[in-house]
Amino acid sequence: FVVASLLWAAVAQGEDQPAPPAATTTPAGTSVAPATPAPSQVAPPHAVDEAAPPAPVPTPAPVPAPAPAPAPAPTPPPIPIPTPAPAVPPPSLAPVRPGQRIITEVVIEGAHNIHPDRIRYLISTRVGKVYDELSLLDDVKLIERMGPFTKTERKVVLNDDGTVKVIFQVVELPYVSAVTFGDLSYFDRTGAEKVVQTKVGGYVNPLILENDRRALERYYQDKGYRFAQVKVEQSADRGNVAINFALDLGSEIKVGRIVYLGLPHGPAGGVFPRQLNQGLINGPGGPYHAELMSLDQGMVAQAIQDLGWLDATLGETRVEQNDYVRPFEARERHGPQFAPDGRYDDTVVLVYQVDPGERYALGSVSFVGNTVASGEQLREAFGMADGAPFKRRDVEAATERARRVIGNQGYAQCRMFPDRRLDLKTHQVHLVMHVEEGDKYHIGRVDIHGNYQTKDAVLRRAMQLKPGDLWNDDDKDESTRQLERTGLFRKGGYDHPLRVSPRFPPDRPGESDLIVDVDEDNTGSLNFQVGFSSGSGIFLQAGYGERNFDLWGLLSGGFDHWRGGGQSLDTSVSWSKERTSIGASWTNPHVYDGPYALTVAGSRIDSTQLEWREIRTISSVTAGRSFLRNDLNLSLGYSYTDLKISDVASDAPNDALVGAGKYFLNTLTLNQSYDRLDNPRIPTKGYLLAASQALTGKVLSATEPFWEYSLKADHFLPLFEGDEGGVTYFHTTARWRQIRALDDSGVVPFYQRYFGGGPSPRHRGFEQFKLTPKELNRNGLTSDLGGTTDAIISGEFSVPVQGVNEGLRLAAFFDYGNVWGAGEQIDLSSMRTAVGFGVRFPIALPVSLDFAFLLDAKPGESPAQVQFTLGQVRF
Repeated sequence: FVVASLLWAAVAQGEDQPAPPAATTTPAGTSVAPATPAPSQVAPPHAVDEAAPPAPVPTPAPVPAPAPAPAPAPTPPPIPIPTPAPAVPPPSLAPVRPGQRIITEVVIEGAHNIHPDRIRYLISTRVGKVYDELSLLDDVKLIERMGPFTKTERKVVLNDDGTVKVIFQVVELPYVSAVTFGDLSYFDRTGAEKVVQTKVGGYVNPLILENDRRALERYYQDKGYRFAQVKVEQSADRGNVAINFALDLGSEIKVGRIVYLGLPHGPAGGVFPRQLNQGLINGPGGPYHAELMSLDQGMVAQAIQDLGWLDATLGETRVEQNDYVRPFEARERHGPQFAPDGRYDDTVVLVYQVDPGERYALGSVSFVGNTVASGEQLREAFGMADGAPFKRRDVEAATERARRVIGNQGYAQCRMFPDRRLDLKTHQVHLVMHVEEGDKYHIGRVDIHGNYQTKDAVLRRAMQLKPGDLWNDDDKDESTRQLERTGLFRKGGYDHPLRVSPRFPPDRPGESDLIVDVDEDNTGSLNFQVGFSSGSGIFLQAGYGERNFDLWGLLSGGFDHWRGGGQSLDTSVSWSKERTSIGASWTNPHVYDGPYALTVAGSRIDSTQLEWREIRTISSVTAGRSFLRNDLNLSLGYSYTDLKISDVASDAPNDALVGAGKYFLNTLTLNQSYDRLDNPRIPTKGYLLAASQALTGKVLSATEPFWEYSLKADHFLPLFEGDEGGVTYFHTTARWRQIRALDDSGVVPFYQRYFGGGPSPRHRGFEQFKLTPKELNRNGLTSDLGGTTDAIISGEFSVPVQGVNEGLRLAAFFDYGNVWGAGEQIDLSSMRTAVGFGVRFPIALPVSLDFAFLLDAKPGESPAQVQFTLGQVRF
């Protein structure tokens, strides 16, 4: 191939610049150089000159053969040898233009623990490429961004042949083996770890360390440690480096309390300090920021004006330093009375002087520009009466109510702009509401964003507005509420958007698209736990739950499609000394995306928690339908229970002493519930009303027939919402249930009677199953008889310690209730009361720990109880 290429090049060169013809050899052997013909005399390639002697034609080389060689042929003319062309670079190399240089070597110096090929793979400077200074600078930046290197420098060496060698000199950073924060406590350390970027397993970067040091100082200064200082200490650790952030917090300056002078008071209403403290940066108990006091002054004046004192102004603001007294130090020197020690100036008292002026009231309200609704209709929806205090929030809410009268009729872009006219004599504010109705809109498309696992159908069935529907603001808000109630998405916020918003495409007038933005929450949980309960000793628990399961997807598409259907799947296994259980349940809240629900469940429980051993095997199926936008749910369920009683203790009730054996129960249950909670898993507001009626036997056979009913109510009152979304709330719950026998004996079976006491929702002031009527059995022993009526009222004040609803919570509670036996008088005087406090661990580890104290303990009853709850398994 090379010879052919050279021949071809020679021929091409000969065509471009013909060489003189070669000399011919005469028969006598003399060499004669033929004359060079003129350009006009050159014959065509195939033309023959009859006058000229024929030129000898070269004969191909003879092929070797065993036969004798033929007579020698005339010697062919010699082939001209072309001059070799200059060397051409390989095709992989870039063409070299004058002034460019080829890179022949790339050297990495200083990389010891990291192979140099990792750098060569990323950079664009490579062997065989043309040297480019700009690319070299970009490669230096790229090496710096890798993380393990710093102080990267480049060096270019010019070779004798005009090529270059590129050298990258790097300083390799050591690994971080540990990151500590001095003597900080666990909670303080958790906050500090979120601030710094230096992590274990990373690299020690001096620039990042300096940024971390400054970030920590700002973090603690913002928490009130105005003189906090941070130093970075590095120590060798087996070839790596351990980082310690040494903190000197100095004295902590906080706001002790805030005093408002001149606040208005009176029978018509006034201003309470708590109303003004809510929006302050320098709030009571918080860190003191002197540079932000001007903002707080403006917020105080604005808050008073928003309450109706439109002429309110703020006078002098004083900052008074107080000597905060540590109780233990004061007690050591002065006894129980607190006294200043003169050593710490770490608390300030803020004093605001307020001049409120006169309070304004609402005067007349009129509407201009409205054609869809009359002024009377809008004024009725506005709601605020003439003479009501002119509060900004009340006026804004009233304006929105009036606007929705028009907006709910399809006018999605309806706006109302108030024009305030102040009467300085009567101190009234007259409002003229300018109405811009806009056009009428129908729903076009519904576009959903953010549902990477959940199917579109799950979200679309929650939407109250469908394509083609007339626009309605109330239905848009209801759609948002229904999405939140699924429990599949995080609640809307600045970092977790859950919102339904309109979009008006210019190419489709009269149509409004709905844009649904969601952020999927964690819906699956797998846990295995070992613990200790004061009532049951050591226990084991394992379970798996998925709230976004898709049974049909699993059956039709395999494990690639088992999630996204909005169904619930729960399985659990638990073991303790007194109780072993296994169970599973599956619920589809919207069969075929309709209003019908289906639940299938099964469980097996082996328990010795009472005075006998019982093994219950339960299978059930429940079908229901939802009404009133999924708020009202009605269902009918059937369950079959196989029950075996054995190992009856001597202190059991009389009917239990002779009750060992096998039983079966066929039960029909009718359930009703009205649910207005904001979230099915972690509710923080709303209420739930529920009732059920169950019939065992009679219609369907059972060993012993009976019926029971129950009533339950829950209410969550939100009190305060933090910056990160955590809600402080008060939860009130009440439950009433009764059971009655249907056979001639009139005695409820002992294995179905009520035994109160234990973790919530039972009475936490008693041990497990110890709140019950008692009697002397035929063995002369006191037995727990069990009741036929159970009532309890509980209240719980819950605070999110970590600032989010899914995190750690502290709770203070009370329980008020009792269990009554058959024929006992039910009255409030026999109700038992307990108070206590507890801890609720994060939702990923659903554990609660309660300490309850019985206020009216009787002889033989323990005055205090520790209740432990693990997930849905109660001990």
